[in-house]
Amino acid sequence: MYKSTRINRARVIFLAAVVAVTALFAVRCANIRSASVRIQDTADIIAYLGTFGWAVEPEPITVRNVQIPAKFTETYQRYNDLQRQQGFDLSRHRADIVESYTFRVLNHPAAGDVFANVLVFRGRIIGGDICSFAINGFMTSFDGKGM
Repeated sequence: MYKSTRINRARVIFLAAVVAVTALFAVRCANIRSASVRIQDTADIIAYLGTFGWAVEPEPITVRNVQIPAKFTETYQRYNDLQRQQGFDLSRHRADIVESYTFRVLNHPAAGDVFANVLVFRGRIIGGDICSFAINGFMTSFDGKGM
């Protein structure tokens, strides 16, 4: 025996709206942590670092122009390997002049000064790292892993 159920049009529209909003939210969250993050100012960079749990000082310690080498040395290739682990690739920017922002990280568990370096090209974050210059220093991806 078959049972006939009546489809409630309002319920279908409501469920479709919930699915659409959920999908948009998921895409928005993915874009926040992806390599295609657009930024307009330092507040956007700070918000991006916040997606990884980092609290940084509100003003960068330095903002300077740096040139990505046209030919990567072994050291720079290892640095780019770190970038590729987090979804970036500096080889696409060989010989480009990019902006480098350095912020002091306030909540890293390591003792001493820890910094967040963020590379920006044409209003997009293209790479960066979390590092310490101490004797037993380190360099990691934004999520604290790698290298």
